[in-house]
Amino acid sequence: MRLNFESKKHSLKSFRLTMIILVFLYFCGLNLELITCIPRVIGGQFATLGQFPHQVSLQLKGKHYCGGSLISENYVLTAAHCMTDQDANETKVIAGTVDLLAGDGVSFNVTKTIVHSQYNRVTDDYDICLLALDPPAQFNNSTVQKINLSDANINYAANTLATISGFGATNSDLQLPNKLKYAYVQLWGRNFCNPQNIPGITDRMICAGHPSGQINACQGDSGGPLTVDDKLFGIVSWGYGCGVRGKPAMYTYIGALRSWIKQNSGV
Repeated sequence: MRLNFESKKHSLKSFRLTMIILVFLYFCGLNLELITCIPRVIGGQFATLGQFPHQVSLQLKGKHYCGGSLISENYVLTAAHCMTDQDANETKVIAGTVDLLAGDGVSFNVTKTIVHSQYNRVTDDYDICLLALDPPAQFNNSTVQKINLSDANINYAANTLATISGFGATNSDLQLPNKLKYAYVQLWGRNFCNPQNIPGITDRMICAGHPSGQINACQGDSGGPLTVDDKLFGIVSWGYGCGVRGKPAMYTYIGALRSWIKQNSGV
């Protein structure tokens, strides 16, 4: 998930010791405009094998850096900001595991990256990307399986329960990200999630969070899934912080980009 520039400055100023800064940088990729942090599923639960068979890990040199979702045998759907500075030839997609250190996952090469032509890396509007897989995934109905997409322009009522999942460190131990966790959040309605209350939000975005502020999309893993009724409803995109009360996280809204997905993947 990407934090806005003000959050970046605040975060950096809050770290007083060099070692703490180094730990922070170890878990976060630097960007001139934003900081992209490996998310933490704070207060979430560990997933069991097969619970989220659509969940994948995007990796560079064996290290997880973003999440994604299998939407067909040939394509993974993720966030555009996960791939704008990455070489597709160096990216691996790992599926079928809940522990990245277990060695039981299935690995795929990325043969093509399709980033939305209107993606804005400053505002993260149209933050969506397709990854073509080689070889195609073979679904087994247990540990590797596609997820269905929500319908075009479908909306749910405020407070509808949604699920986020992702690989990430915990707040307490700062261990290398390796185990899949999940948590429940609530969708926030357009009466709050609008440009007046959240500068930068567009019709291609939805927001969700936990009422307590203790669980947030920052913990859902950049590019990873937000699901409602077992369908992919959003993609973890950006936010103003992690687990901040009154500050929901932003997701790319699948319903608003359904035709783009269909046109470019056939799904």
